Amino acid sequence: MGAFNQHTSDINSYKLTPKKSIGKRKHSDSIDAHLNYNASFNPLGTSRTRMIKKNRNMNQIFGQKLSLSRLIETLDKEKLQNLVKNLINDNPELTDKIIESSPIITIDDALNELERKLDMILANIPYKVDITSDYSFLRVKTQVNDFFHSLSDYSLSFLPPVETDFTVSIKFLKRFLLEIFHNLPDFSAVEYKYYRNLTIEKFNLILENSITNYLNEKKQNLLLLINENWLDEFKQINELNNNSFMKIQLLLESEIDNYYNSGSLILNTEVSSAILD
Repeated sequence: MGAFNQHTSDINSYKLTPKKSIGKRKHSDSIDAHLNYNASFNPLGTSRTRMIKKNRNMNQIFGQKLSLSRLIETLDKEKLQNLVKNLINDNPELTDKIIESSPIITIDDALNELERKLDMILANIPYKVDITSDYSFLRVKTQVNDFFHSLSDYSLSFLPPVETDFTVSIKFLKRFLLEIFHNLPDFSAVEYKYYRNLTIEKFNLILENSITNYLNEKKQNLLLLINENWLDEFKQINELNNNSFMKIQLLLESEIDNYYNSGSLILNTEVSSAILD
C-alpha cells in the first residue's frame, strides 16, 4: 500500500512538472519561422511575383526613340543640313572628317542644285512688276547672292588641284552656260551687274586656261574637241549670252584652223585611239 502511494505520488509529480525540452523548438515557433522563411526567400514566391510583373508588362507597350538610320531617312534636306551644321558648330574638329567622307559632287549634282536655286529666284519675283527693276532685285537679293556664291564654290571645286581632268571644268561650264546662266533675269541693279560681269570675266579666264592646258596635254585632244563639236557649242553659248564668250569661240576657231592649215597628218588608228580614250 505504501508502495502504491509512492507510485501515485510519482505520477502526479510527473504531470505537474513537465519535462524540459532540450534542443527542440516549440511547434508554434517552427510554424512561424517556416512562414517567415517562405515569405522572404521561397523561390516559388519570387517566381510568382515575377510572373505577375511579366503579365503586367505584356499588357503595356513602351516607347523607344527612332534609330539613327530611320531618323536620317525621315529628315528632309533642310533639317538634315541643320543637323550637320549644328554638329560641326559644336564639334569643329569634325569638319575635315565630314569633307573627306562625303561622296564626290558630280557635274549633274552641282547643276541640279543651281537649277533649284534659279527656280527659287524666279518664284520669288513679284507679280505685275518689271522683272528687271530694282524693286524686283531687292525682293530676291538674298537668293541671287546665294546663287552666285554657290556657283563660285562649284566652279572652283572642278579646277586643279582638286580636279586634275581639265575636261571636267570645261564640261561643267559649257552645260551651265547652255542650260542655266541665260535664264537669270537681267536685273538693272548695279550690284547684280557687278556679280554677273565678274562671273563672265572669271569664266572666260577659266575656260581659256582649261582649254589651252587640255590641248597641250596631247595632240589627239584637238581631234576630240573637233569630234565633240565644242566650237558649235560655244557658238550657241554666245548666242544665248550676248556674245559674252566670244573670246573662247575665237580661241577654238584659231586652233581648229591651224590644225587644218598645218597639213599635219594623223593616222586613223591614232584618231580612233584618241576617241576611245
